Amino acid sequence: MPGRRTSSRPPLFVLRWLLVGLSLPCVYFGGAGASFFWRQRAAYASAASVRLPALPAPGPHERLLVFAPHCDDETLGCGGLMQQTLEAGGAVRTVMLTNGDGFRSAVVRQARTLRIGPQDYIRFAALRQDESHTALAGLGVTSKDVLFLGYPDRGLAALWNDHWSPNEPYASVFTGRDRSPYADTFDRSARYCGQDLLADIKSTLRAFRPTLVTVTHPSDDHSDHAAAAAFVTRAVSELQSDPKEAGWASQIRLRYYLVHRGDWPLPQGMHPDAPLLPPVEMRNLDTRWELLTLTPRQTERKARSIALYTSQIEIAHEFLSAFARRTEFFGTLPEMRLPVLERGAIAPGADLLTWAKLPPVLLDPARDTVLRDMQGGGDIRSLYACREGETLHLRLDTRQPISGRFVYQFRLRAFGPNGETAASSFHIALQPDRETSASPQGVRCSAQGRSLIAEVPWSLLSHPLAGAEVRTLAIGVTTILSGAEVDRTGERFLQCR
Repeated sequence: MPGRRTSSRPPLFVLRWLLVGLSLPCVYFGGAGASFFWRQRAAYASAASVRLPALPAPGPHERLLVFAPHCDDETLGCGGLMQQTLEAGGAVRTVMLTNGDGFRSAVVRQARTLRIGPQDYIRFAALRQDESHTALAGLGVTSKDVLFLGYPDRGLAALWNDHWSPNEPYASVFTGRDRSPYADTFDRSARYCGQDLLADIKSTLRAFRPTLVTVTHPSDDHSDHAAAAAFVTRAVSELQSDPKEAGWASQIRLRYYLVHRGDWPLPQGMHPDAPLLPPVEMRNLDTRWELLTLTPRQTERKARSIALYTSQIEIAHEFLSAFARRTEFFGTLPEMRLPVLERGAIAPGADLLTWAKLPPVLLDPARDTVLRDMQGGGDIRSLYACREGETLHLRLDTRQPISGRFVYQFRLRAFGPNGETAASSFHIALQPDRETSASPQGVRCSAQGRSLIAEVPWSLLSHPLAGAEVRTLAIGVTTILSGAEVDRTGERFLQCR
């Protein structure tokens, strides 16, 4: 009698539970994403009529210097301001920090092959330079007033944090070069390092002597944009504190524009009659925003110039065209000093009320991406800092309680009176477990609810300056979950005297 045939398939109820198990994450993340985007659009719709102070109209003596991390950022953020400055009889110059040669999908499209190498990126950069000349000519900016510094795309943060010295230059992951390979470069001898980039920025400032300088905002989500803000802010500060340069440099007004932040701008696409406004989450923080109103002709002209960046429009038309609207906006940040407290003012594990008397170093937007919305323990809200004797105290606040699942990384770069600084930023990576812990370098941290408090020996900042006094401290924070960045602030500068 033949044996009974047994099926190798699992029982039906197992398959059902497996299907349920697989579908639950999809339902959860899909629901969370839908809820986030619905809330974002509702918030933007309700705030569309917000009123901001007007940016003073440029006059005939205005000298506008626009710094752009990549070719096209200058037109997206300042296309109307450049037109109005020139129409008023003023002067305009633009400086591209990189040529935007690291945009892989655009390079693949241009080369028409998936197998691309360094020469493809270099050829693509030449195309982007040509697009810049054409687009800016459409706004009235002459070719002689379009400068290219030639630093590495997607590498500016590395120059600020890890490659300050020309003795250890950064090599572009796209071109493989450690200096600009482009003929049209401001200084062909400059190495890919923070020191040379800062020097080039200062040289362009000296040559043009602007009255108004614009650069991307420190809170821009793109790492190159945030780093560009750090370099330009530091360059302006150094010139203004130099007795030989202060006469003209003290007249510089520094303004920040925005290109990348969360789901902004909304709605995307062509809406020339709508205003371009700061993201809802950034409107009432530490940036003072001012609005520039464009005429319909200026908006149309800006839209045409954006469209001339063909290599970018082909990939991100809806996003780029959203910047051609009837307004532009620019922000200023307050000058900050590092508070110095008496010894014992902040004891280890002190109540958070002790910090209530101190102003925040920065306020960061919250819940402006799906990831930050879902991971509140890594969503940065604010940062505080003060010095007590030989200790730097830091307090980081997040939207939800501090969690050991996250790595909280502080970035600190100290500058001496003559610009002395270390070869690398000082990084502190903390992963608290709710108990007071100590790092090998003597940094202590503790978590109290939604606050992470760290104590840093001042000598760790001052020692690399070879005896020079710390005059300025640049500070930023990144939160990381399983190797992925959740949130990151730009660098903010604290005067230490």
